[in-house]
Amino acid sequence: MMLTAMIFAANGDLSSRIQRRCINSGDFNLFHTPDYRPSAPDMVRLINSYNPELVFVEFHDREEAFRFESTIHSSCPNVAILGFADNWETERIIKTSGRYLAVIPTVIAPEDFERQVEGAMNAVQNPGPDNVIVFIPSKAGSGASTVALNVSGALANKCGKSTILIEADLHSGPAGMYLNLDPKHTVVEALEESHHLEGCWNDLITPVQNFAILPAYHTKSSVPQACPWAYRRLLRFTRFRYEHVIFDLPEVVNHATEAIVSSAKTVYVVCTPEVPSLMLARKRCAGLIDRGVPEDRLKIVLNRHSKDGPDPSAIAGILGYPIAQTIPNDYKSLWEANLKRRLVADKTLAGRAYEAFAWTLAGPADGTKPGRKPVGLFSAA
Repeated sequence: MMLTAMIFAANGDLSSRIQRRCINSGDFNLFHTPDYRPSAPDMVRLINSYNPELVFVEFHDREEAFRFESTIHSSCPNVAILGFADNWETERIIKTSGRYLAVIPTVIAPEDFERQVEGAMNAVQNPGPDNVIVFIPSKAGSGASTVALNVSGALANKCGKSTILIEADLHSGPAGMYLNLDPKHTVVEALEESHHLEGCWNDLITPVQNFAILPAYHTKSSVPQACPWAYRRLLRFTRFRYEHVIFDLPEVVNHATEAIVSSAKTVYVVCTPEVPSLMLARKRCAGLIDRGVPEDRLKIVLNRHSKDGPDPSAIAGILGYPIAQTIPNDYKSLWEANLKRRLVADKTLAGRAYEAFAWTLAGPADGTKPGRKPVGLFSAA
């Protein structure tokens, strides 16, 4: 699941510093490289043999950096390059042919190192369409998973959009329980195979009611720590394959799932009208902003709202954030859906709310609701 990389250096001490930084981060799988810095053509041959995602290259001056970058990218356009040098006498960001090349010092703070690595990767990878939606609960039991599941179903069945629901709470997986699924594979396996998703994707997902689920249900009791780069590969792959990519996250975002929330089009924090849920929703929003989510991409979903309950505008005042969607308290319909192991019926109060929510995401260009078009379960139509 880790980011694969190679280090090419003439100075053994500088190479060791970069290697230690990679090892300390826990996010890298370093391939063996010579104890010397090979020529640019020899680097290309090694890169083609090992196929790393990123190469660290020691540079001595600006002209050398231009020469090596040009040779490597002309033969290996998909590999990211991050230069390093300590006695560097020019700017650390160099404009090359159509992209930028960063040259970092070997003594660098962990957060700066991670940011530079991400920048190098983004320079060679098209992130894909802005179609990732995240649901996260203010607290456990707020109903975020139920909302994510039923909105995904409405996007596929009512709006005609190719949709996948990815359960990123690796220790839970309620969608599989709600629908009585018996998945052959889980999101953990997708993360483990994130280097090779193209060849195994249709085996990994579970088709259900015109959309696809990558479930966490049936995961082992001991779940390996996911790597941010595995999530980034999964994000990039699914963004191009589906019109809508829906993530169901637990309430606490960690180092790995930060890659999801920081790149999402919208992050919906799902809360209920109870004061603890509302206070925690505000706390979740602050934490998400600290994780790099722009404030204008954060929205609140008020779940289980009753007509005789507090007014949504009063709740918004407590939260400090506007309420984007309100889901009525329709416990009977949800209970019946759970008993029958299916999505909430579309003619119920909750079903109509999920459909309305889905249309705000689908956004028909002509302002009308067209009839459902046939879509594939495995890719965008």
